[in-house]
Amino acid sequence: MTTLVRQLKAAFRIESVAVTNNGVQVTWKDGHHSFYHNLWLRDACHCPECFQRDTLSLNSSEGEGHDPLKMPLNPITEAVKIDREGNLDIVWGGQEPGHHSVFDPSWLRVHCQTDPALKQRRKPQLWDSSVSIPHFDYHEVMKDDWTLLLWLDKMLELGVVMIDNVPKNRESFQALIERIGPIQQRYHPTHIFTLDTATVS
Repeated sequence: MTTLVRQLKAAFRIESVAVTNNGVQVTWKDGHHSFYHNLWLRDACHCPECFQRDTLSLNSSEGEGHDPLKMPLNPITEAVKIDREGNLDIVWGGQEPGHHSVFDPSWLRVHCQTDPALKQRRKPQLWDSSVSIPHFDYHEVMKDDWTLLLWLDKMLELGVVMIDNVPKNRESFQALIERIGPIQQRYHPTHIFTLDTATVS
């Protein structure tokens, strides 16, 4: 385990877990409480059967692996514990006996949906026609990390930005997406890009 991983795990340590009829209640060492619904936890499983770590995508090709349409609507936990590394360890029962999920505590804490946790997140800026939508140059975003950071920051703040001077081809559009991070395959069979070469800027 790297030093960085140890630091992240130390920042968010699970004190105890309790099973409810539809989820898992987590008490953290800093006194914070989180609740995670079973359906959300099962859908977020990153085991080798459900998730491809090399592509950071769900393993849902050709009906194999993680198929949300076949996932039980009310997943049942067979066993829930904190493992030796401090992770949340779940063995599922019911319609999926023996399926095993492990969740990193830092990842769980970041995805906490309780009101106190949500209030700590940055609030999006509401906008209307009076707001000037930021513009960024495609080539600057592609070559300069600082411009990339500014673009992502504005996207997080406003929810929309304009990218100018984008080459009119699929490869450039996909490269822009991959500048943010790996494209994650969800539940549709292929990546679909719609490109209007007449109006794209």
